[in-house]
Amino acid sequence: MIISDSIERDFGLRVTLNSVSPEKLRSLDKSNYEDNPLNSRNQSPKSVGIFELEIDSETDMLYAITGESMVSIFGTQITGRDALVICPEVTLDTLSDILFEALERFKMKLPENFEWVDNISKIKDPDVALLLDMELDERLSVDQYLDHFWLGEPEIVDWEYQSGYSFDQHYKAAIHPTLEIKELARHLQTNSQEKICTKALKKQQIFIVHEEHHSNKSWSAYRCLYAEITYGSEQYILRNGIWYRVNQDFVKRIDNYLSELTQYQYTLPTYNHEREDEYNNYVVANDPNYVLFDKKTIGLGGKNDKIEFCDILRNSRDLIHVKYYRSSSTLSHLFSQGCVAAEAFVSDKEFRKRLNKKLPEEMKLADIDIRPESKKFCVVYAIAVNREIPKKLPFFSKVTLKNAFRTLRALDFEVNLARIEVDAVLACKKKHRKNK
Repeated sequence: MIISDSIERDFGLRVTLNSVSPEKLRSLDKSNYEDNPLNSRNQSPKSVGIFELEIDSETDMLYAITGESMVSIFGTQITGRDALVICPEVTLDTLSDILFEALERFKMKLPENFEWVDNISKIKDPDVALLLDMELDERLSVDQYLDHFWLGEPEIVDWEYQSGYSFDQHYKAAIHPTLEIKELARHLQTNSQEKICTKALKKQQIFIVHEEHHSNKSWSAYRCLYAEITYGSEQYILRNGIWYRVNQDFVKRIDNYLSELTQYQYTLPTYNHEREDEYNNYVVANDPNYVLFDKKTIGLGGKNDKIEFCDILRNSRDLIHVKYYRSSSTLSHLFSQGCVAAEAFVSDKEFRKRLNKKLPEEMKLADIDIRPESKKFCVVYAIAVNREIPKKLPFFSKVTLKNAFRTLRALDFEVNLARIEVDAVLACKKKHRKNK
């Protein structure tokens, strides 16, 4: 019977964070925004520290937490999400004291051990989300602002079995090899006589078109829109149909860290291919300094089965991982691929044994038992995009890049970033379904 819009979201969570011992926790609920929003719960049969419950302070959002109460009036255990759950000894005379204590702790600044919780928060209030949609509509109405927004897949897709996207299922509908926001705006204007706005984006479907030119999956265009806007003194991000508020200090820390990244010294050819494997083959075919490793996977079993050492290798030193920017999810996959391959190379003898069979003669390892000197190798993240990188990457992509950079640097690899120029014609290419 409670009106949902009247609920103070995260009330219980904030009271709990200001009342619990960070070293005496039992359970937490979290959501990861690094790839697709993934909700999970970690719990322990005994009291443990916050990070023993496996939460990443930069890529996870904390939704709920349970632990030992440090506030006697709340009892011995406390749980918080939107609601606050406590089991104290209480009478009508002492109830008001408990409620006032909870209210005071809600207003308190989070303790140092939990300050990171405010880095990124999901907007739960529908009125705030509606206000942000209205603010976004104002920007979408101005053509020059379209260059500031991204349109991409809200989840990882298999490009081996699809040929592009269409904005309707008519058999004569154009098939776009990439998702471009200006193409979608033109489609809405031509076919629906609507200007691009959040209402139109929520109605409009984007269909995945397979090699046989049929479609069995779609998303709303609103889910495919990635937007970053500043409203008042706060920065907000729309991703996968969800609005987030981002702490400005967190933004600055990420940008400062990425400013240390070195740009790759070699210029890679312009990207004008529909598929990444076609581009990789083109690079190798036109320059003898490159060796193709794309799809030469090494299976080890477990979660890191079928590892790609890299996509292309230059001069037996530069391990280049190539990705055409489609969404922050695709970049998360790219950055993860580089870390997993590099770590396996230096730490896993079985990986080196299987890799050695695929390496060119001049790079074969003389002794697979000896750990390679990682400082002799450079991991290169090559991103095909017509924007300044890393500065103009989506914020969530910056976070995952920062974490990959930190991991590789700890392993003593050199890390470079390369921007591949994208042929302007690629965005305008269209195909059509075959005649039935």
